[in-house]
Amino acid sequence: MGWFILTQLFSALIQLIRIGRTSDQEKDLEIMILRYQLDLAERKRQSPLKPTRVEKLTLAVLVTKLKQGARRPANQLRDLIRLFQPETVLRWHRQLVRRKWTYDQHNKGGRPPLDHELEALVVRLAQENDRWG
Repeated sequence: MGWFILTQLFSALIQLIRIGRTSDQEKDLEIMILRYQLDLAERKRQSPLKPTRVEKLTLAVLVTKLKQGARRPANQLRDLIRLFQPETVLRWHRQLVRRKWTYDQHNKGGRPPLDHELEALVVRLAQENDRWG
């Protein structure tokens, strides 16, 4: 029992030191992520926790933003993400990015097509004028 209390105190001391070294933006992102997870858990308290697509998207974007800003490896996110595995949330983000770049591109670039009337006019002028075309 004594070792347990000692390890808990030591762990709390290390957490205080780590929190003191983080920037305000990182702290704000951590608070947003923790609050979002808490809201999600409270809403789903009576049923199994299956987040919707929008909830996955929101959590994935917040965690990725924190990971990029703080330059933390995925294993350090384990302290912050309590409801899901960090790898799961990062996989959601990869799926989101993959889906974003697979949409049909309507504009392939290049010159827009000409009207048929204008095309017919250009062809007729080219035929009438030998030097022109």
